[in-house]
Order: sequence, then C-alpha cells, then structure tokens
Amino acid sequence: MTRVNALVVTTLASSLVLSSALIASETQANEHRHAHSHEHQHDQSEPAEQSHEHAASQHNHDHSSSHDHNHAHNHNHNHNHNHDHSHDHDHHHDDEFTQLGAHVHGEALLTFVLEGNEAILALQTAAYNIVGFEHAPSTDEQKREVQAALSMLSKGSWFELNRDTGCQVEQADASTDLTRSGHQNHGDFYANFTLLCHNPARLQYLDLSLIQLMPALERVQVQWVVNERQGMNTATLREGRIRF
Repeated sequence: MTRVNALVVTTLASSLVLSSALIASETQANEHRHAHSHEHQHDQSEPAEQSHEHAASQHNHDHSSSHDHNHAHNHNHNHNHNHDHSHDHDHHHDDEFTQLGAHVHGEALLTFVLEGNEAILALQTAAYNIVGFEHAPSTDEQKREVQAALSMLSKGSWFELNRDTGCQVEQADASTDLTRSGHQNHGDFYANFTLLCHNPARLQYLDLSLIQLMPALERVQVQWVVNERQGMNTATLREGRIRF
C-alpha cells in the first residue's frame, strides 16, 4: 500500500496515517517472518546438501577402494599368472634342452667333439633299439644277445671318419643298464670312444652304419663340435653321412 503524504490535511488524515502505520508494521512483521523462515529452510538445506556431499564422497571412496582392491587383485592375479607362465615357459625350455637325451624308441643320440687332434664320440640309445627288450635279461639267449651287442658297440665298426684325417681309436667301452643290479625297465645302451687324429684339419664327414645293423633303429641325432664350429644333423637309413 502507498504511504499517505503527511502534508495532506483532511479529516481522515490521522486515521489514515494510523492505518498506514499499522499496515506497514504488519507488513514489516510478515517480511521478517518470511525472511526468518527462508533462512531456516536454507539452514536445513545445507545439512542435507552436506549429507548428500558426504554420501557422494563416501560412495566415491568406496568405489575407489573397491577399484583399488580389484586393481590390486587383478595385479596379483596377473603377476601370479605371469609367474606361472614364466615358470611353464622355463619348464618347457628345459624339456626342449633335454629332449635329445631322452629315452626314445627308434632313435639314438650321438655326440662328436673334436678339439685339437683329440676326438670324443659318445652314443646313447634305448635298449629296445639294440636287443628288442629293456628288462634285465632272464634267459641265456637274452644274456648272449646283450653281450653280443656290447661287443659290437665297443668295436666301433659301425662308424668311420674320412680316412685322410688319420684318426685311430685310443680307448673304447660299451655298457648297458640291463646288466646293472636291480634294473627292471627302460634301460639304455652306451658306447664311448676316444680317438687321436693325425690330420684333424682334413676332417670332412662321419659315416654311420649302425642303422643298417639295428633294424629297430630309425634315426641317429648327431650333435657335433669341431674346434670352433658346431651343428646338429640327423642320420637315417637312406643318408648315414654326417658332414661337418
């Protein structure tokens, strides 16, 4: 309501001024109550907002904690997986490294090393490839077969280097697991030779005829080291020459 000008003189001036004063006073009181109510609502909204912010912060904290926990769990899982994988990889590598020396039917492993004018030749193969069985000989015939195989292997007539190297056998021996005390299954034959070569620089090849003598033997894996050179070849019935 518009406040009445105090300079207007009428008979109703006093009452109007009084009414205006009362109305103004009531209006101020209402405004004061409204302002107080608004401030009270504002004060109530702040804890609610703070509670909402606290809940959001707690949610983010829990989510972060869960994320960190999952991340740590995944990290540990990946680490363990990598460790297991590394362990499997190392184990597989060891298997590959020892595979040539393993007990394999139909195969033999031969190692030839020449250093200076001295050479070493070593053979290992499953007994089955030599005599057709791997248990300890139980009959006289089986015992004779084992002794005949040992004699053949120790003579060294089943291998030959090119003759112009002038290599001669200095030492030779052959043995087998089948004659060892307490042997039962999975036995091997072994043959070892030491040679002295007068012209080692002329070494070119090694001829193997063992496969022709032993029908159960299909191939011979040859690992060789000739002074500073090395390699690996396979001798078969069709091709028994190993070239260095």
